[in-house]
Amino acid sequence: MSSRSRQAAARTRDKWREKVWYQILAPDYFDNKEIGLTPASDPSLLIGRTVQPTLYDLTGNFDQIHVKLRFKIVDVVGQQAKTVFHGHEWSSDYLRGLVRRGTSRIDWIGPILTKDDYLMRISVIVFTITRAKTSQEKAVRKAIEKVIRAHAKKHTFDELVQKVVLGDLAAEVREEVKVILPIRQCEIRKSKVLKGPEEVKARRARLRRGAKS
Repeated sequence: MSSRSRQAAARTRDKWREKVWYQILAPDYFDNKEIGLTPASDPSLLIGRTVQPTLYDLTGNFDQIHVKLRFKIVDVVGQQAKTVFHGHEWSSDYLRGLVRRGTSRIDWIGPILTKDDYLMRISVIVFTITRAKTSQEKAVRKAIEKVIRAHAKKHTFDELVQKVVLGDLAAEVREEVKVILPIRQCEIRKSKVLKGPEEVKARRARLRRGAKS
């Protein structure tokens, strides 16, 4: 090895020695469970980083390994990186395995606003037992929207995230939808945080100013 190569290797080793390993924690509403470890030479460099564990990593339930979560680091205290929920998504392979011939897949996607002004996009998927008629599909989407928006209106962001990720909200949607036609499965397959309260309130203020001018 040349002297230049040895110097470069030494610099790389020194940089790694300077780095500290930080424990990444899920939010309070997921019991602050560890969801990863990451090195950084400065804690400020961690802010904004995302980590993508599965729901299995939080619950220990292997049946939930297809649910991919996304958390964003927002604060560092000591050697612990605090996160907020940023979204979730079911794996495409798992969803493809749910498709059956002679049945229908019904999707509903829409923005919702939580009680404490978090703007999210929610995607719901329903698999029927038999082929659905167009009128039934419209009725199902209307029922989904009714349940989702009602819960968003009365729950805070933290409360709604738990209901979304752990399946409680999907169960309530299912109860409403199965009255319309027989269904095999109903799930919230994806969610994404679009804006926080500060951005939502700022947009409202802009709209109010525009209405007055």
